[in-house]
This record gives sequence, structure tokens and C-alpha cells, in this order.
Amino acid sequence: MRILMLAHRIPYPPHTGDKTRAFHIARHLSRRHDLTLGFLVDDERDLGGVDALRRLVPDLLFDRLRKPVSLARGLAGLVRGGTVTLPYFYSGGLARQVERRGREAGFDVVYASSTAMAQYAPSDVPLVMDFVDVDSDKWRQYAEHRRAPVSWLYRAEGRRLQSCEGEIARRARVCLLATDVEEQQLRSFASWAHTAVIPNGIDSVYYAPQLEEPSEPAGVIFTGAMDYLPNIDAVQHFCADILPLVRREVPETVFYIVGLNPSADVRRLGELPGVVVTGAVPDVRPYYARAAVCVAPLRIGRGIQNKVLQGMAMGLPVVASPLAARGVRGEPGLHFEVAEVAAAFASYVARLLQRPEARREMGRAGRACVEAHYTWEHNLAGLEVLLSRAAGRPGPAGQPAGWPANESRAWSSHS
Repeated sequence: MRILMLAHRIPYPPHTGDKTRAFHIARHLSRRHDLTLGFLVDDERDLGGVDALRRLVPDLLFDRLRKPVSLARGLAGLVRGGTVTLPYFYSGGLARQVERRGREAGFDVVYASSTAMAQYAPSDVPLVMDFVDVDSDKWRQYAEHRRAPVSWLYRAEGRRLQSCEGEIARRARVCLLATDVEEQQLRSFASWAHTAVIPNGIDSVYYAPQLEEPSEPAGVIFTGAMDYLPNIDAVQHFCADILPLVRREVPETVFYIVGLNPSADVRRLGELPGVVVTGAVPDVRPYYARAAVCVAPLRIGRGIQNKVLQGMAMGLPVVASPLAARGVRGEPGLHFEVAEVAAAFASYVARLLQRPEARREMGRAGRACVEAHYTWEHNLAGLEVLLSRAAGRPGPAGQPAGWPANESRAWSSHS
């Protein structure tokens, strides 16, 4: 098939959740199809990834976004009664490139990753819309954690974006979500949507367990983009409410906050006893190897958390909030621990730090869970079927369009 894939950020290097999903999907589709990949670059440092990405997908269309201009455009959209999101991620340059390439070669189907990219999809080509998460609800959560007047703006963005999501769902042949919870959320306000679940995956070879014991038996790790509000809130919560309780039981505990672009608030956490803020690192795996426990104390967010899957794949026991564990296949107490109250969360972390055999047992179980349910090859098996169905083409290996290549363990669909 001739596929146009659209991503709101360059999917290379795949060091954040949105980039990781887009990267693996682009790699998967490029192996079997004629793929054109269109994307935006809103960080000049990401331009260094273009050549590496072109070796994977030769046909790239992209344009740079200048953040001050994009932000002004987004705020103007809000004032006019629209969203911030869509005008922020609009580029006339990318729109013209997509239109020109469509005239030259034609596309059988469009795969758009994230709400903002639907505006670039040619209206005469079938659309497969990958919402991944329901972003409008994320803005609602942001509003709950901010004071007025910022909370008013976030709440307005959530309402308006939800309206856009509903209209996009009406246009799309099928809407993809990363978890059953996200699928239910979309259908709660867009009951007409044709939906399917394509979970995130993990490269279980790259994220392989270390054979040795952790170099810091009292090391605790959190990973993620540290300019992202849900991650900022999570580490602030951990440092203020959970870490002091852990250090009361295990005084030598060190909390590693590992991730690019730490905000000023996150950098200040590095001044606390037992907290290390690394900033961007070339490879996160040595930090996982150093740690004994992985934590994901998120209070804001949607979808499946890659940090949880990474920790499990690396053979670390994971302690997560109910929100962070939501959508992860596995049994609390066996594959990971789940706690919402700070005291319970701290108790799990301290117990795992104090009991090496319990750490190893949960780490092995978590790794087995990832291998069973979260390889990219497994989870993307149904994607080509859905794209073929949308394009009205036979499925892979001559299967009729719409015939599942794998059962609902890999994907499920509802109409």
C-alpha cells in the first residue's frame, strides 16, 4: 500500500512516549509498504535525527515550528473560540508538501498520529486516526491541578478539543487508542466512532535485564521527559510525600530523576537530600541497571506509561499509581505493585529495597509479562489489517480486508 503517515513530532530519536510509538509504527510499516512520513520539528536539536530517520524511511516531509510563533497562533485560536492544539501544530509548509506529494504519487490510506495531525490528512483519502490517548481529558486533568485563571484556559481547551476529537472520529474509518480505557473514554462522547485498540510495545531486546545486582541497592528511578506536566507533578509528589517515608526506613535511598529538559522546578528537587536529577542522558539503560526499584507515581495522565513497561522489561520491580498502572496487563502484587496513598506507596518501595529476593521475583514476573503482551511485533500485527480494511485492500498475505491477522490479544475493534 501507499501510506501517508503523519506525526506531530519527529519520531527520532525515540526517547519520549509519543516518539517511541510513532517510531516503531513507521519502522513496521516501512518494511512492507511504500511509506511517506510527514512530521513537525519544534526543537532545533531534533534536526540531528533527520538523516538517521531517512535511512529508515527515505520519503520524509517535514517543516520546523518556531515555538513563539506557534504559541501565538495557538493563543489566537483560543481567543477566537477554537483550540490551542490545532493552530499550534499547523504548518503551511508541511500542508503544501503533503498536498504536492499526494498529487504526484497518490495515497491509499492516511495514518495520522495525534489529534493535531488530522488537519493535514487529504480529505479524499481514507483516514486511520491514532488518538493514542484522549488528549481532551488530559487537559481536564491539567485544569484540576492548576489554579484560576490557568485552570479556566485548560478546561476550555479540554472542551473544545473534545469537540474536535468527536468530529475527527466521525470522519475516520477507524480510530486507534492505546488502551481499553482510552477507547471507552472516546466512545463516551463519540459513540459513532469505529474504534480499535493497538497497545504500545517495548523493545524487549534493547531493554534487557542486567545479569548483575544493581550497583546501588537503594537506588530508585523515575524516567521521562521532565518538561512534561504529568512527570513534573509525579516527581514533586514523590519527593514531597513519599521519599521522606522511604528514607525513614532505608536512609541510604537515592532517587534518580532521569530525563531530558528538566524544568526549573525539577532541577530544584536535585537540591534535596537523596535526589539526583540527571537531565538528558545518551542511554537510559545504565540508570535502570543502577537502580533497584522503578517508580511511576503519576497523578495526571492518560494511556499506557512507557516508563512502566521499560522498568518491567529491564527486570526491575515497579511501584505505580493506579493511573500509571491503568491499561497495563498484569496482576498487582505479582507483576508490579500499585498504591495511591503515599504511605502505602512508600511501604512497597521500602520493602522491595530491603528484600532482594522479592525484587528479583517481581522483576522476573514483570519481564515475563512484557514478553507475553508488549512486544511491538505482537501489538502491531493488527495494524496492517486495519489499514488494509480502511483502504479497501486485501490484508497481509492475501487475507480478506478486515480479517484479523492476530486475535484480540493484539488488537480489538468495535463499531
